Amino acid sequence: MFSLTGRSMSAGFATFELLKNAARSFTHDKRGSIAIMFALMLTASVALAGGAIDFGRWLSAKSKTHNAMDAAVLAGGRVLQLAGKTNADAVAAAQDYYNLNKAGVLSNDSTSFSISNNEIISTSASSVETVFLKVIGIDSLAVNLTSKAVLAAGGNSGAHVEIAMMLDTTGSMYGSKMTDLKAAAKDLIDIVVWEDQSNYTSRVGLAPFAEYVNVGAEYFQQVAGPNANIMTSTARTCSGWGWRRRCSTTTTTKDILDDGDRYTCIKERNTSSRYTDDAPGSGNFFKFYGDTSNDRLYIVNYGYACRPNAVITPMTSDKTALKNGIDAFPTSGGTAGHLGTQWAWYLLSPNWNSVWPTASEAYPYTMLSQQNSDGSPKLYKIAILMTDGSYNTYFSGYSSTTQAREICTEMKATGITVYTVGFQISQNSSPDITMQQCATSAQHYYNASNGEALKSAFRDIALKIADLRISE
Repeated sequence: MFSLTGRSMSAGFATFELLKNAARSFTHDKRGSIAIMFALMLTASVALAGGAIDFGRWLSAKSKTHNAMDAAVLAGGRVLQLAGKTNADAVAAAQDYYNLNKAGVLSNDSTSFSISNNEIISTSASSVETVFLKVIGIDSLAVNLTSKAVLAAGGNSGAHVEIAMMLDTTGSMYGSKMTDLKAAAKDLIDIVVWEDQSNYTSRVGLAPFAEYVNVGAEYFQQVAGPNANIMTSTARTCSGWGWRRRCSTTTTTKDILDDGDRYTCIKERNTSSRYTDDAPGSGNFFKFYGDTSNDRLYIVNYGYACRPNAVITPMTSDKTALKNGIDAFPTSGGTAGHLGTQWAWYLLSPNWNSVWPTASEAYPYTMLSQQNSDGSPKLYKIAILMTDGSYNTYFSGYSSTTQAREICTEMKATGITVYTVGFQISQNSSPDITMQQCATSAQHYYNASNGEALKSAFRDIALKIADLRISE
């Protein structure tokens, strides 16, 4: 949303006060000759009559300048919403647009544009040269204006916004790459989550992933099964030799939830719901860390935590909680991109409302096709999928890459808009092709070659999501 404010100096009123006072002084001054009196009267008459003309020119210039500034900040905002554009591009576009539409009678035009904290600001300290008021010492009239365009997804946009971010926390993201990702993700949150949630909500969910997705102790039993947290192990011990040898078996149980989120990682479902957003339930629960049945790969060592140890965050408008979650992201493990893709979808799916807290429940898919009175959609559901490498880890079924592509196809079929961001991945490589296929369109895919490009990609996505509107 863009909100506009303006202010001006009422120089014309001050001018008429000067003329009125001058005329009053003239009527009381009886010391001059008739010729002098006539000259003064003529000067005052010219100033009074001509002053109205100068004031009209000033008023017209002020209005035209204000309108040109309004249009220019909108033009700059539209440039910001285009992929690959920078703040400098937006300022240049705003300045060019202003130059085409500004008032031609400004004698001193010092209008400028800048961008700060998601605001496009235009200020003018210009003036209009007078013609008639010069006779009484007024050479120009000031045109001082400020136009400010505040960029946000805005509570007045008339639509709800739901966003789920799949974020890569694998070992290859170590160091500056993770630092850049955290900054980019938090910047997006600042733009798309607005303060007033009373009419329309804007919420973001987080799905960090590595070789698993960690749902945390709070949701583990709901997605893995009511008894999945109880692990049973059997140990056989023997003593003695020959006919004296005696053996015994000891069975122990462990509640993995006693260790919080340490062992609450989830694998894919090995059921007909593998590629759907069906809710978990009897016969349709998820495989999990420590469950090795019917898997091609498993990692079970309760001396170590599953990866990642960062857990999912259901959709929320709490920017502090979202940023704290992002700041806690680790970097370790392989890349099960299909799992991250799945869970980004689950955060947006109304079929999962029985799992998430009430405040995180998703709106129904049917709202995606509903419109407000102005023709705009009532709801946007958006998935942002980010990775820096090949999907190399899976536990059952086809490869992670194959599964991810199929999940993307099914997710987009529900009406969800999918943006994808590759980070330093080779062109035409498997992850590059996967990201292209998962994106809603070519304009929804970004391949960031460095940290600045990654930040720019997330900002571009945020600005596309943001509504563009001006109000006074």
